[in-house]
Amino acid sequence: MSEFHLAGFLRGAPIELAKGLTVDLPVPAEAEFVLEGYIDPEEPLVEEGPFGDHTGFYTPKDLYPRFHVTALTHRKGAIYPATIVGVPPMEDAYLIEATERLFLPALRLVLPEVVDYHMPPEGVAHNWVNVSLRKEYPGQAYKVAYGMLGLGQMMFAKVIVAVDAEVPVKPGFPALLEALKHALPGRDTLLLRGPMDVLDHSARAFAFGGKLLLDGTRKLSEEGSEVPFTPRAHAELPEDPEALAQRQWPGLWGVALEKQRPHQAWEVAERLLRAPQSAGIRLLLLTDADTALAPGELLWAVLNNIDPERDARVMPGAEGPVLVLDGTRKLPEEGFQRVWPEKIRMDPKVKALVEARWEEYGF
Repeated sequence: MSEFHLAGFLRGAPIELAKGLTVDLPVPAEAEFVLEGYIDPEEPLVEEGPFGDHTGFYTPKDLYPRFHVTALTHRKGAIYPATIVGVPPMEDAYLIEATERLFLPALRLVLPEVVDYHMPPEGVAHNWVNVSLRKEYPGQAYKVAYGMLGLGQMMFAKVIVAVDAEVPVKPGFPALLEALKHALPGRDTLLLRGPMDVLDHSARAFAFGGKLLLDGTRKLSEEGSEVPFTPRAHAELPEDPEALAQRQWPGLWGVALEKQRPHQAWEVAERLLRAPQSAGIRLLLLTDADTALAPGELLWAVLNNIDPERDARVMPGAEGPVLVLDGTRKLPEEGFQRVWPEKIRMDPKVKALVEARWEEYGF
């Protein structure tokens, strides 16, 4: 879709265009700033980065084309627009939600059974999508997920969770807990491969990796019917020397550990799932020790740090199969050879400066 057309749609009037001063291209006549220039495809790539990115991590250095600026123009009294990004929720979370509302009608033209969809902030747009649908036949949740993965930048989605029409897709965490009531790990979870966002640091390769579909709709007889399940959260959790922190919600278990050796997360998961406190659990999330076990930060860290094909396993629990996601840092000894980025942490001096000047901002 032309960005000029989209901008015109948003403002309810056509965008007035003007010809660039040094390039033969149209630019918005009322743009705050316009940078004109060129890229030479024969010129060697140059290194840029690292950058603090909307994923909440510092994107590592990489090679990109060099942009040669030939002109910089701006309107009178120009304002430099910017958004603050980092560990969600940040300003971009509301831009993402705006795109949902804009594109939902277009999505329904292709997939009319879709009731609603939501990209929770914890998924930083491409890592997690909830979708609700009017289910009428077996396998329809997968049909919807496949269809969404074929639509533009939705192809970058890493995890898609499908729920029934009456289930609110927002907030994301309650929708996930509702999906777990009807999703039998192994039977109702499916692993795929496909294109990934170039900023996905955990994928098996640059811009290519695994995806997970979780069918949390009520099952028809052809799909194996519903399996009795009562989500539980236990007050007393099993002691484990490597589980530094634990927390449960009905159907979901979060565990933080200090990663010290290859495949450590799977060993911890196997021990914990042998305990009776795995009863009523269908999803076990493992994360690094520097992750707070609050729903938002836990899901953000795990979704960023998994390639589902490599990091998702179905393991036996006290009352049936449990989907386990290893969201810990991956080590070279585990076959991971790419650079593992650090989480964005705001400089204490910047925090102090903002706090000191808070009254000046006019909020």
